Amino acid sequence: MQELSPSFLLRNPSLVEASAPWCRLLDNLELGILLLSQPWIVGDGQRRADLERGLTRLDAEMPVGPIYFQRVRRAVAALEELGALEGAGEGRSRRFVATPEGFAALILNLHVLTEDPTLDTREFELKRSLVAIWNVLLERLGELADDIELDEAWEAFLERAEAVTVLGHRVLTEELLSRAFDIQRLLDDQRQNVLGLRAAAQERLEQVAADARILRQADVVASLAADPETLDVLQSLAFRTVPELGVRARLLRYDAFSSYLDELSGLYARELKVVDLQRFRQRLGSRQAP
Repeated sequence: MQELSPSFLLRNPSLVEASAPWCRLLDNLELGILLLSQPWIVGDGQRRADLERGLTRLDAEMPVGPIYFQRVRRAVAALEELGALEGAGEGRSRRFVATPEGFAALILNLHVLTEDPTLDTREFELKRSLVAIWNVLLERLGELADDIELDEAWEAFLERAEAVTVLGHRVLTEELLSRAFDIQRLLDDQRQNVLGLRAAAQERLEQVAADARILRQADVVASLAADPETLDVLQSLAFRTVPELGVRARLLRYDAFSSYLDELSGLYARELKVVDLQRFRQRLGSRQAP
């Protein structure tokens, strides 16, 4: 059976909410919480206060919005209700750890960009930072593989996550996992998104420019203005042509953001080693084998 794309799964919650309520678009705070709650990072879990402190430390690199205890508490409760987090204990001592389904939700969300990044860049900047942080962590763990022992439960957790299915489809294929943490893939996806937005803006510009050319014809303007009954037509044309400068400004934003993406691509190509999760697991397995 052909696998369903992350975009299809996350943009059609009504199809999956009964069997997989965790399979939905997550906001920046929820993604930050899931990152900090991965069992290979936190072991037996994080308290809500620990999550608040961790999010504060990451805030400069990962824009998750205002960070205060009540907001974190509500987000944790929502993720637990969805089955993305699992809690143990009571009260403020209650600890939370991401479930295999929570890990799958994190991976799926890294494949989907929903916002116009020239108007609200927080979604893209968080996912860009999250992917970079993941690669740095795995690279450092790989360098320390001779000196540390990772709990076998970490491998078991990944195996459980890879067995998660939605609508009869296995969610975390090797290809999907690999693409999720490929920073160049994320940049390419955003570049295609921006190009699509730019094409729509260019089409809009052509429409308003055509209307503007009509209004610039003096005889047309004079005839419209001389007849009170046609003032509504004149007003309508005016409101359709006023946006021309705004659309041109939008095109400038898209061009500037495309240049930013090109610069980011070069920066990460030079400075960031993209770690292949499957090879990383094989490397650790061979080093820990008796």
